[in-house]
Amino acid sequence: MNKITTKKIPVSQMPNGEILSVKVIDVKGDNQGPSCYIQASMHGAEHQGNALIYHLLDYTESHDIQGSLRIIPQVNPLAINTKTGNYTQGRFNPNTGHNWNRLYSNYTDNKSSVKQFAKNNINSSDDLIRNNYKKLLFKLLKKEQVSTSSYGKNQNKYHNLILQGLAANFDIVLDLHTAGKATRYLYAPEYLSSRCEYLNFDHNIIIKNIFNGSMDEAAFMPWVNLRTEFKKLDRDYKIPFESYTLELGSEEIISLEEGKKDSHKVLEYLYKKGIIRESGFLEPLKKQYKCHTDDFRSYYAPNGGLYEYYAKPGELIKKGDILAISMQLSNYGSKKQVIEEIRAKKDCIIINHYTSSSVIEGSEIYQVMENYYT
Repeated sequence: MNKITTKKIPVSQMPNGEILSVKVIDVKGDNQGPSCYIQASMHGAEHQGNALIYHLLDYTESHDIQGSLRIIPQVNPLAINTKTGNYTQGRFNPNTGHNWNRLYSNYTDNKSSVKQFAKNNINSSDDLIRNNYKKLLFKLLKKEQVSTSSYGKNQNKYHNLILQGLAANFDIVLDLHTAGKATRYLYAPEYLSSRCEYLNFDHNIIIKNIFNGSMDEAAFMPWVNLRTEFKKLDRDYKIPFESYTLELGSEEIISLEEGKKDSHKVLEYLYKKGIIRESGFLEPLKKQYKCHTDDFRSYYAPNGGLYEYYAKPGELIKKGDILAISMQLSNYGSKKQVIEEIRAKKDCIIINHYTSSSVIEGSEIYQVMENYYT
């Protein structure tokens, strides 16, 4: 049977001296095989990933795997515990204002050690490159932790570097998120635009192979940077590493029933990657829609008011259809309109919308896929 171990890793100390920690769960099978790192709830209001993790852990308790899994539920204890009334104020660090998922480190960018590694391994096998490069990544992350904390630890960045270190030795990274009021969708880098179909998500956002600070990018950029150095030396290197952000519906809610369906997608993916021994979770492949990040567009509130959202997550919308209406009763009795319509500028698929009906002018009220393809 699998060997399942747990440990706690401290990530931050509170003013009263209490230490906030994350729980790391390692699952190892008897046989050698690929490895996968999974984390959930980097943003405190995004809970559904933990339902997926619950079912995944339940599976590993009674089914042998090959290779290993590292699973971290509720990966950001400060964010999940930051409440204002009924709402979890967990997207931004309350002390610094930084987005919790935007201060990971691109620690291999333009590094001489990566350039030298490529030169030293120009004729090495793919397996040898993969194994030795992971060792280099771990060393570089340790140096990054030391250098960025010489004047004290930046709370966000240090937390993120800890997580990068916990994920550095793995072949796959899955970062589980949710959005406002949202459908399920996937972020995948361009180099994985065909392989992401294994996860069987209806909606796939293909992001550029560049770094913008998030966990999925922080995980795949070291491999993109290595490929770039090999290309300079005329070696065509196929990246063996995969990293995705899985968006599992809406924030502030959790559904074990939906979590089981989500876990089946991940288990089938892990089977295809050689970590799960048996299939049996296969759902019929759905029609998958993709778009590039330049076509993942946002609509912003043209005015403040109370909004009713007509277009629902997952819907295909035609140009000119009503997305939402706004009501501003302060305009009553004046020449200004009380009710205004917001219409689609192009055909699109609704991915998510603002969670509240009370909207400030300029708020991001919809995210949509335009120029999508299958």
